[in-house]
Amino acid sequence: MGRAWYWLALVPLVLGASRALMKYMWWAAMHSSLYGLPAEARRLREADANADFNWWMLMGLAVTATIIAAMLIPPFQSPSLPPSVKGISRFVLAGVLVVGLIFLASVVMSATGFFMR
Repeated sequence: MGRAWYWLALVPLVLGASRALMKYMWWAAMHSSLYGLPAEARRLREADANADFNWWMLMGLAVTATIIAAMLIPPFQSPSLPPSVKGISRFVLAGVLVVGLIFLASVVMSATGFFMR
């Protein structure tokens, strides 16, 4: 599979993860606002289930995007570093890249009102 296909796979994963982050934050806020109100027990359970689902959706998409981003980062050519350090540093760099892209996409979605549609 060519590198361009990995980039094409990474974009929807990051956009989906940022959408899941926005939905998770919405349902988590709903859960915290309803907590302790006996009359809202049904809505509290619904908010809890939705927040939990979106959290695991976010984690699944973010981990998948991190693995793909780690494959996109070229191997480091330092002869003095052991291969395990090179591999771990690629994975950490990919994780930082994906987290940053998810937050950036979430901010753009929030600022443009895309999440509200």
